[in-house]
Parts: sequence; C-alpha cells; structure tokens
Amino acid sequence: MTIEIRPMERADIPRVLPLVRAGHPCRVLTEEAMRWRFDHPSPGSSETALLAVEDGAVVGFLRSVLRHDGSNPRSGRSSLTTVAASHRGTDLGARLLDASEHRLTEAGAEVLRTEAAEEGVQVGGEVFRRVVLDRGYTPEESHRVLGLDLSVLPDPPDAPEGVELRPFTDYADDPRAIYEVDRLTTLDEPGADSWFPDYGGWRREMWGHPLAALDLCLLVLVEGVPAAVTCYGSDGAARVESSMTGTLREFRGRGLAGYAKTMALHRARERGVRYAYTGNHEDNAPMLAINNRLGYAPVGSETVYVKRLRG
Repeated sequence: MTIEIRPMERADIPRVLPLVRAGHPCRVLTEEAMRWRFDHPSPGSSETALLAVEDGAVVGFLRSVLRHDGSNPRSGRSSLTTVAASHRGTDLGARLLDASEHRLTEAGAEVLRTEAAEEGVQVGGEVFRRVVLDRGYTPEESHRVLGLDLSVLPDPPDAPEGVELRPFTDYADDPRAIYEVDRLTTLDEPGADSWFPDYGGWRREMWGHPLAALDLCLLVLVEGVPAAVTCYGSDGAARVESSMTGTLREFRGRGLAGYAKTMALHRARERGVRYAYTGNHEDNAPMLAINNRLGYAPVGSETVYVKRLRG
C-alpha cells in the first residue's frame, strides 16, 4: 500500500490519539486537548500536525511547529514523532521528519530541533535517534523522565513556618502574581529557552489549556509574598504530568519546592490520580533530589537535537 503524508484534519483526532498515546506512554493527552490545540494555534507560531496514512489507517504522526514571534534565528521544531507498531523498522519516521524539515525550511527556519528518547519514553525512539543523527542533528540537551506510583507517595510534611499554599483556582480573576513567579522561575531553569510568553499569551496557553489542573497547581506564599509554584496537567482520570516547579531565587534553600510538590501530589491522589510523571534537565540537581525523595523512578531520557542551517 502507498503511504500518504498529509496535514491532520480535526476529524482525524479520535484516530490519532490512541497512536500517540501508545508511542509516548508518559504523555498526558486527551482528545479535548488535541482539539483545543487544533482550534487555538499558539500565537507567534504556525503549526501543522503531519499524518502518515495507509489505506485509510493512521500509521504515523509528527507535530511540526515554526516560531515566527520575532525570535532570531527563526526556529522550527519537529516533535512527538510516532510510528505505528506495524511500521516500525521501516523508513516512516525518516519520511515524517523529512516532510517536516521541508515545510519548516520552506517557511524560513534557520534552526531545526527535534527530540528522540529511550524506549520507555518514546516507543521506537532509539530507531528514530539514528534517523536524527544521520540527518546532521547534534545533541543539544537532555532531560530525565521520571514516573511515580502515587500509592507509595510519602506522608505530607509539616508546613514550613510562615508558608501558605493556595491553589491556582483562588486566583481565577487575576492570576498575574502566578504568572510572574512562573515566568521568572522558568527562565532561570538549566537549559531554559530565553523566550517566555507575555501575560496574554500565558493566560491563553497555560491558564486556558484543557489539561491545566488548576485545582492541583499551587502558589507558595511566604508571609503573604508569592515565592514558588508547582504546576500540573491532568487527563482528568489516572495521570498527571508536572509542567513546572520553581522557587524565586530569594526564597531558595527553605524546602518550598519539595513541600509544594508533595502537597500537590497528595491532592492529586485524593482526587483518584494514580500516576505522576515529570521531566528534569540533567543539570537540575536540586529538583532531581526532590523527585528522588518523593519516590520518582527513572523511565528514560529524552534528548533535544539541533541542526543549524545558517550562521
């Protein structure tokens, strides 16, 4: 049969989701989230989900995103590469990456990035890694992906003196204080991108995202002053995924991140969540230590690869 690579349509999403979930078992993803992304493309970027279709069946997927928000150089990214079990060992992953590269370079991308992970994180990831290296990409940074069975979560600690935890839902009318802590701590992370959305973009992309579990996300106040955040996405059923945990520099060394993360995971378990996943940059030793104490176990590593076309 001939395989066609084409853009995903909204009606494809129910068929695509099981494929992506099977290929990326640590991802928290729902049909609602995929439809939302289809209907609300990220400001400052253009995105196309590419499908490989054979005889009406979806056998491959890749998300291709070009950032055109004024960043220099213009950056393109190919992510969530997925190949059906029936087509592993073929050149389908390479064909998807080639189609994405063609789209991105035609649109003016000067830097290309993609990810490949170990098998526990991306099924078929080791094969795709060879494809990436064969096409001239080089490793840029790596993250460890960790998983936790919440049935073995340690008991909640006592609250540090003067510390209060507030769920994001308490700030539904005006979450700007949360935005500022999220922005500053994210930009301070090892390997962090130098770009962060403005407040309006953050309200749309984070606050308004259907996976955002605002009742589990917590703001840490020290004597009433915002000091740290821990943020989660949820599939509304059995899984949560940590999207950010960070403490402002002037409040570090007080155990705030570990306290907040532990309490958020207890809130998740009380709501029926069974598993939690998180990713840590290899150089983020403090957060890796926190996750180790919580009982997270390694699932695998994911590496970002880069290919610079100009300069």
